[in-house]
Amino acid sequence: MYSKSESYYDAEGRLRLPGEAFIDYQGHVRQPGENYYDFEGVLRADGDNFIDGKGILRLAGDAFYDGEGNLRQG
Repeated sequence: MYSKSESYYDAEGRLRLPGEAFIDYQGHVRQPGENYYDFEGVLRADGDNFIDGKGILRLAGDAFYDGEGNLRQG
C-alpha cells in the first residue's frame, strides 16, 4: 500500500514520499507501519498481503500498483 523506497500516489491520487503519511482506500490518514484499508476495503496490518490499486493480490514488500496505476516498489 505504501512504498519504503520511492515516491508513489496514495488512494486519493496524492503524491507521497517514502515515510510520509498517506490516505488509505477508506479515506483515513495513515502513517507507514499502521493498519490500513486496501483496495477491497479490507483492514490490513503492516506486513500482511494486500490488494493493490489494480485489484491484484500482493505479498508484503512486493511491487504494487499505486492509486494512479503506476507500478511502484514496496
